[in-house]
Amino acid sequence: MGKSKVMPGTVDTAEADKATPKSIIIYRGEVGNNVRALMHDWRAVFLPWSSRNLHGKNSSLKDFLAIASTFSVSHLQLFTAPSHGTSIRIMRFANGPTLYFRVLSFTLRHEIVATQRRPMSLNQAVWEVAPIVVLNNFTHPDARRRPEVPLLEATFRGMFPTVNIQLVKNSDIQRVCLFHYDHVEHLVEVRHYFINAKAVGVSKTVKKLLERRCPTKLGTLESIDDVLHREDVWSDTDGEGEEVPLAQPFRQHREQCRIKLHEIGPRLTLQLVKVTNGFAGGEVLFHRFESKTPTEVAENAVKVRVRRSEKAKRKAEQDENVRRKQNMKEERLRAKRLRREETMRQQAENPLEVVDSGYGADAE
Repeated sequence: MGKSKVMPGTVDTAEADKATPKSIIIYRGEVGNNVRALMHDWRAVFLPWSSRNLHGKNSSLKDFLAIASTFSVSHLQLFTAPSHGTSIRIMRFANGPTLYFRVLSFTLRHEIVATQRRPMSLNQAVWEVAPIVVLNNFTHPDARRRPEVPLLEATFRGMFPTVNIQLVKNSDIQRVCLFHYDHVEHLVEVRHYFINAKAVGVSKTVKKLLERRCPTKLGTLESIDDVLHREDVWSDTDGEGEEVPLAQPFRQHREQCRIKLHEIGPRLTLQLVKVTNGFAGGEVLFHRFESKTPTEVAENAVKVRVRRSEKAKRKAEQDENVRRKQNMKEERLRAKRLRREETMRQQAENPLEVVDSGYGADAE
């Protein structure tokens, strides 16, 4: 028999590193086609540590919470589309915190590609390695004065696997996920890039040959020497990007190349609205539009503790009822088994004796 095919984006539960962050990304409620497309594009950002083809429409949050430890899932990201717009909740299994974001604007991947002059053709290898996460402007003095910024930084960093500089190969670095904090508007801009490497010190014609593209007016040249001996042979053909020396080969480049970031989408603008200390609930730690006095905060904390205590009490009572009913069922089965054994013993001793079900010789 042939080897079973592994679907792209499937989380490998046999992975030795159980500490690698993994995300379940779903939507809830009535959402439009654009929000569904955004969810699928957002799943692609977290590949290979997210499931591209997950169908969780009929599963509750308790179901995901129950399987999180089995599959070593660290985060649940939930898209919703209430009346005021699109929202996303980022929840950490199993005890929180939960961050509530409002998606002020977003651009889908196919919309970004449609505006590009030369869109990139990405192969499967691009999605087999997690992206490098870059946090920009989170250490700005104005940003540090905000109490929610350290939690934002820790959350975004914790959703992606850490990179071991000593072990990672340059060829494994394919994508970059950028989180930029706007310290003026207090928004988070999200961008997703593909790392493109360009040759350094070659003419435009030679670069096209290296990229397997056909240069224009190539038929007017008599030999390849006409290309190599042109005046612009060592001119820089790209106005953007930065030349970097390579400690190890990067794709087809050996010593030096020019790095350029090519946006592949999606693009999001997020506004943090609320933070709670539990999974999908709990005490409110931060709220953008509501401020409470210390007395109100203390009263809210007491209410949260009371609700948790009552919930734990109800759960204990339910568990006790389940155990009691299970014990009663087992006791009935044991009594029934003893009666059956006693009946069979009596039939064996007196096979012609009449019992409740008839003659002993005719009883089963």
